[in-house]
Amino acid sequence: MSAKWLLFFRSFLFLTHLAAFSTPIHKAPALNGTNVDRLALLAIKSMIKGDPQGILTSWNHSSTDFCQWQGVTCSPRHQRVTDLNLSSGGLIGTLSPSVGNLSFLRVIQLFNNSFSSEIPPEIGRLFRLRQLRLAYNSFTGNIPATIMNCSNLQVLNLGNNNLVGKIPDAIGSLSMLSILALPSNILQGGIPPEIGRLFSLQELYLFNNCWKSGLTS
Repeated sequence: MSAKWLLFFRSFLFLTHLAAFSTPIHKAPALNGTNVDRLALLAIKSMIKGDPQGILTSWNHSSTDFCQWQGVTCSPRHQRVTDLNLSSGGLIGTLSPSVGNLSFLRVIQLFNNSFSSEIPPEIGRLFRLRQLRLAYNSFTGNIPATIMNCSNLQVLNLGNNNLVGKIPDAIGSLSMLSILALPSNILQGGIPPEIGRLFSLQELYLFNNCWKSGLTS
């Protein structure tokens, strides 16, 4: 074999070897907002163990148009979930932390069900949230302090659960709050004076708890 052909052959082998190790790695495409919402809803369904009325029947992997699922309302423009209403459905289970991924949510209505365990602190990531209605369930644990990050919150109704501990002092930062309802829980420690900073407050329900008399500092 001539030197010319030997040089050509070695160059060919080198380029072939280089190509084998320079094949681009294809990454999985990033999830867009609508896919995030769909997966979050399916995660919420996965933690609900009882659905006697079949409310979540339409929530399935084969149906991609989650805006048509029962209890789900989307914004016409972005097709993102803005309202989750599963009230009075007899649902049994826990609320998935994935609810915090529904970043366009403005209303959560889950009252009059049998949700138990703690309220996921991930709700505090929902900066657009205006109404949080979780009354008449069996939620336990403390009121998550992260809820006070929801600065647009107008209605906070956690009444008739099994919540313990204190009302977070940061409650006074919810300047748009018009309804605060925490009755019939096991809350203790007194009523924080920060509630007096809620100048938009129109309705306040705190009865049937384990309060000390008067406001506390």
